[in-house]
Amino acid sequence: MKILKFKKFTGLHVVCKKCNKNVEVSSSPYKGCNHPIERQKYKAIVKINGARKTKDLKATEYDDAVKELLEFKHELSNPMNFKITETNVEVKYELLTDFILMYSDWLENVNVPKYEQRIRTPKYIKETIGYLIKLSEFLHGKGHNLEKLTIYQVDKFLLGEYYEHLKSTIVSPSTFNHNLRAIKNFFNFLINEKELVIVNIPKKIKLIYENPNPTSVADDDFKTLLSKINPENSIQVLKSGIKKNRYRPYTKDGIELCAYTGMRLEEVTSLKYSDIVVDENGELECLIGTDLKFERAHNWDSTKAKKVVHIPISAELKDLLIRLNYKSQIGTDKYLIADDGNIARATLAKQLSHSFTFYRRKANLDDDFSIKHLRKTFLTKLHLQTGLTESMGYQRTSSVLLKNYIDKRAVVKEVNKSGFSFFND
Repeated sequence: MKILKFKKFTGLHVVCKKCNKNVEVSSSPYKGCNHPIERQKYKAIVKINGARKTKDLKATEYDDAVKELLEFKHELSNPMNFKITETNVEVKYELLTDFILMYSDWLENVNVPKYEQRIRTPKYIKETIGYLIKLSEFLHGKGHNLEKLTIYQVDKFLLGEYYEHLKSTIVSPSTFNHNLRAIKNFFNFLINEKELVIVNIPKKIKLIYENPNPTSVADDDFKTLLSKINPENSIQVLKSGIKKNRYRPYTKDGIELCAYTGMRLEEVTSLKYSDIVVDENGELECLIGTDLKFERAHNWDSTKAKKVVHIPISAELKDLLIRLNYKSQIGTDKYLIADDGNIARATLAKQLSHSFTFYRRKANLDDDFSIKHLRKTFLTKLHLQTGLTESMGYQRTSSVLLKNYIDKRAVVKEVNKSGFSFFND
């Protein structure tokens, strides 16, 4: 084994920085060290006032190393002139759990340059990290120690096991895909942001095809549901025994506003009186809504004009706005729903969703639709009666509209009513 040139000199040693062993005692490897000379360093080890001081020397020649050692001794004997140079030691992270925490910070734009920052909702971040924690818990259940499991050990076989686990335990295609997308995005972060040299395993994992088969809410079912929304018998007892009052003075108005505008629930709760537009005669012309889903995905930095939706004024929406006393409030910055209450918009949206489910069950209606289906119902009716849905800003393309929102069965029924004939006689 070749080592740095060495002669006995008090305090001077040659060490291997690979295995941290002294190698100057003989020309043969010391205690099994056989690392190359490039891994070796001259090291000063000095005892002063009963304390042991050490320093890795920069010199690579023996004479220079002796000189540097003597300078080190002189510094130690003159503490007023001695200053230890602080070096920033880079911590090398490898654990899967560490990278999940880093990803969470990155999603929240912690230590991310302004031009790279994206606005993400707390709900999205919580769900995304939740999917990754779910992965780590699965691996822990398989006997892997999370305090030692590195990201490099998460190979295609472990992810393959998790993939099979998800397939066997998750029924909903969308929920299954949400889990996979979180893992795909996580690996993209590791490779693109943390610059880890790893294989992008999830890239080869295919998502399950989601066939939405949109359904709309029947007119009679919706009217029945509305008739059940009142203060009487509105207490729901949860499985935990906790009691929830599902009625609020604005509950019916909020659900109707969802139905008559075709906007998403969070968009409905954000509508204000200032969003009402009247014509030159003071008559209702439209409501201006904001496509919040599009804004988060494509205009998160607010560099573009907002994507707005021009909501037509149906007879039902007009009656609702009159009940909401729009004429005395128009132009103000007050919310159409629950402006007087001290409630966050996200909380209000969740509250309306739970209330809708409660009253739907109270009306003995099937569990095959939720408050989200009111949007599909509205867009189906608008499509059938006008064919101008995209023009109003609800969706950018007709393909998205037809695939995800239009109830095909309702279309067939309408065609049958029109007297469709093969020969058109």
